[in-house]
Amino acid sequence: MRFSIVNTDKRQKVHLSVKPVEWFVERIKSDTKTGNIGRLRQHIALFGEKDDGGLSLSVAMVHPAVELTKTGNGRLEIAVFNSLVTLHVGGLLRHADIVAVKESAKLLPMTLAVFEGANGRSVEILVAVAGKDGIRPVTESEMDAFCKAAYKAASSIYGAILPYPIEQQSVTARHGFRLPLDTQPYYNPNPTPLKISTEAVSSSADKSSVENRPAVNAPDLSLYAVYEQMYQRAVEEALGATEGVGEDQQWEAYLTDLSRRLCEMGVPEEETFLHLRNHNVYLAHYDEDTVRAIVSAVYAEHKPKRIEVETVSREARRIINFLNTRYVFRYNTVMGYTEYRPNNTWVQDWQPCDENAVNGMTIEARLANIDVRDNDVRRYVRSNMIRPCNPIGEYLVNCSDKWDGKTDHIALLAQTVPCDLPQWQQWFRKWFLSMVAQWLSPNPEYGNSVVPLLISSQGDGKTTFCRNILPKELRWGFLENLDVGGKRQTLQAMHNFLLINLDEFNQISPRLQEGFLKNVISLPSVKIKRPYGKHVEEFQRYASFIATTNEASVLSDPTGSRRFICVQLTAPINTAYKPNYEGLYGQAYTLVMRHQEQSWFTADEVAAIMEHNRRFQLVPPAVQYFNEYYEPAADESDGKWQTATAIYDRLRRYAGSGLKANGVAAFGRHLNNIPGLQQKRITAGKAYLVKEK
Repeated sequence: MRFSIVNTDKRQKVHLSVKPVEWFVERIKSDTKTGNIGRLRQHIALFGEKDDGGLSLSVAMVHPAVELTKTGNGRLEIAVFNSLVTLHVGGLLRHADIVAVKESAKLLPMTLAVFEGANGRSVEILVAVAGKDGIRPVTESEMDAFCKAAYKAASSIYGAILPYPIEQQSVTARHGFRLPLDTQPYYNPNPTPLKISTEAVSSSADKSSVENRPAVNAPDLSLYAVYEQMYQRAVEEALGATEGVGEDQQWEAYLTDLSRRLCEMGVPEEETFLHLRNHNVYLAHYDEDTVRAIVSAVYAEHKPKRIEVETVSREARRIINFLNTRYVFRYNTVMGYTEYRPNNTWVQDWQPCDENAVNGMTIEARLANIDVRDNDVRRYVRSNMIRPCNPIGEYLVNCSDKWDGKTDHIALLAQTVPCDLPQWQQWFRKWFLSMVAQWLSPNPEYGNSVVPLLISSQGDGKTTFCRNILPKELRWGFLENLDVGGKRQTLQAMHNFLLINLDEFNQISPRLQEGFLKNVISLPSVKIKRPYGKHVEEFQRYASFIATTNEASVLSDPTGSRRFICVQLTAPINTAYKPNYEGLYGQAYTLVMRHQEQSWFTADEVAAIMEHNRRFQLVPPAVQYFNEYYEPAADESDGKWQTATAIYDRLRRYAGSGLKANGVAAFGRHLNNIPGLQQKRITAGKAYLVKEK
């Protein structure tokens, strides 16, 4: 993989160099020969980023996502696409903040590199991505669409664990940043690419094809260029008009005069604010809300009709400020609702922001002399202004460095289940790792399709064991009273919960076992329609299954027995054992994300599971009658070939009403799973080599 580095000299001549990523990582450990990056940082430290004195122009641009080539006419074209996206975290004023962001980003296996930005106040994160189906974009429009989809997916994952927010940017394949400087960059030569679905990418690429771009974007770009010219002219005039103002009032006077001139030129209010923000003219002096207030006040003075709108806007900001002062909010992406907790504690659990909570917040705001209605509070807490959070990812990342690398916590948990199954610890380990892998993968190709089935009499601690698999922080994700017959409810639960206990498994009818349940256990994702929704959407599947029962003969579908690990308890489970959850899930995270240990069952293991489960099969009456009157023949001299219909018809003569007249199809499926019974295809269907007892 090679990065493109572009530099523009004083004569505006473009110079291109293409270097390996290893060279780049070593290069950024020291400054340029002229010390431009160091001087840029010193200037920003003294005067802020409002004006870098042109120093940033002398620092080369790095384009990590593409390998560029220079054509004969001097144009830069894309030769190779590196399948990378860059996440930018800015506004980091302390070195400790930069270190915190770097350490958090290092935890994810798709991180290729992390380093401090050129301005010394930001961090750049390079994320390896790949198409889920292995297809790579070819044209630049396809690359841009792919980068946009990958940036959205990566932002949601990294945003859940980074201590500071990711600055949202318009990302393309040519997206770049100034040559950074970091004495201790992080580099992972073998990242695990983040899988991106290309369905949405293809749709997006079609809509933004090269032929369509000029017609869609050219007017906007042209209008922006006009506003930019107006802005530059207004800047020169405002600087001259406020030159003699005292230092303590200079910036307020400058912003006021500049906003007034742009207003008189006919530039819209929002465009004025956007140009101020894009040129970083206020960062060292005012926050964004203050600048907005100055711009709005100026426009209100020249356009009296906007005073009422500004009053409403200021009141809305008062409400938001009050709520964020009293509470901390997050949007739980797993459960699909906003949660809150008081802003004065880190101990209290997160609570759903339901109707009672909204009403309580409204009353508190009104007692604080804020004119607010419950709809105002509800509108805010249900908006995209609330920080999205994946509580599963947060918990696993926090546990990622808590495993000592020696203690096998998964085996210790499995040992609390006394049984006579030699492979229990091995199979439970794979099931547990598959459960954690399913939580971590946003686009899995396969679901956790195996279900441990604990079998014993009542009071042996089976349900308690299932509940204790999850720590207190994730206990909200445990469900044990699911009605599997409700298909929509089951699919919804597979997205909203982490572990589903199929309690009293013997009560699930054979029809459900052989049909719906067999299908949903293996689903990699779920497709459902939201309440009051107009179309079906695809959601990530989080839930794995575990089951308990008091009866030994419970499996009604012989072809689906590989989905279960039947465990006959020989003694009560040791429920007094409390796992070291940080070590347990730290071990699982390390094995799945870093060691990439196999979490699926091989063909030999599946065969062993099916053989083990034979003694737990629910033997139907037809098979019992077959075992009573027939047995498999060794060869044709010992028996004769008969169809399932012929065998079943003869058994009905013995059983009478004990066998249903329409049960031939199900009987044939059971014959296919009788050990040692030979079968062959004939004109009438399938025949079996049997002999009568």
